[in-house]
Amino acid sequence: MIEITAAAAKMIMRSQAEGKVIRMFLAAIDASGATYGLALGDEEAGDKIFESRGVKVHMSPQDAELLRETIIDYVDDEELGTGFIIRGPEDELSGSGCGSCANADSCDHDHSSCDHDHDDCGCGCGHNHSD
Repeated sequence: MIEITAAAAKMIMRSQAEGKVIRMFLAAIDASGATYGLALGDEEAGDKIFESRGVKVHMSPQDAELLRETIIDYVDDEELGTGFIIRGPEDELSGSGCGSCANADSCDHDHSSCDHDHDDCGCGCGHNHSD
């Protein structure tokens, strides 16, 4: 089941474009964890569709099998940054909160343990992990 937080649902609904769907995909899995993608795209034959908080998320059948227990959140904070945070089963297995972050093991993305420099690292937490 895909879970979308209220904050993420609000931002996704603002971003929707006519004739496009929200697509989520697993971009890669490496030693630091999983990298996820969330984008506007076209509906494709065979898509698996998950709905949470009124938002439909489309995925290929292969990605749906891997990402069916994903949480999509959105953070908008002056100090922490702005962006989507996507956590899936791979993150739980590795003990990290964000697989696209080079220092995922030290950043749980509820921001209670992040002590990185403030810059965008690309994973949505708003921190620079390239010290």
